[in-house]
Amino acid sequence: MSSNDKNTDYDELSQWAERDMTLPMESDAAERGDDAAAAGRALLERVGVGRPSLARDAGISGASPKRQVRLPRPLSNKLDELAERQDRKPSELMREAVEEYVQKHTA
Repeated sequence: MSSNDKNTDYDELSQWAERDMTLPMESDAAERGDDAAAAGRALLERVGVGRPSLARDAGISGASPKRQVRLPRPLSNKLDELAERQDRKPSELMREAVEEYVQKHTA
């Protein structure tokens, strides 16, 4: 099972790692018990959990707030088509549009 697969069952992988995976007893590369847990926590801290902050380039830390919006199907389709033509993600276009709107309507 690939961890890059969108259908990855992480509970199944966890159970395999905890119960079924076998490591050589003399392995000096394999962490076990509390050492394994500490190594896992350290790895997560190094790589970060979740998506990177959108404000990272501006030197701002912390999570980026998530906003959701429902769109009528025709508008959603137009957004997807525009994003594809521009080789961008729909979320990028939406952030840009909101930024332009807020800039125009605040002062």
